[in-house]
Amino acid sequence: MILGKFFKRKKSDRVVFTIKVTMEKRWVPHFLAMLKYMQKLGSLGSSRRVALYSDGDGDFCPKFKWSKKLPSAAIPIEDNNGNRLYDAG
Repeated sequence: MILGKFFKRKKSDRVVFTIKVTMEKRWVPHFLAMLKYMQKLGSLGSSRRVALYSDGDGDFCPKFKWSKKLPSAAIPIEDNNGNRLYDAG
């Protein structure tokens, strides 16, 4: 049995986009570590929850800018008192 046949992904569904982020310098390593871990999980084919504590009372006040041509935001599949989980299925 050839497993690669069942896990073949469509390259045509992939897009490249840019997000501009402004945040306090001390948060950058944590934010990047989260993104790197997401990338690692994707390359391993592993599923986990990945979170970054969004300290609204502190100095974590990120600002994001992206193209208005991108799709609108998705609805979370879980919202437990503001703790949200997003999943494309």
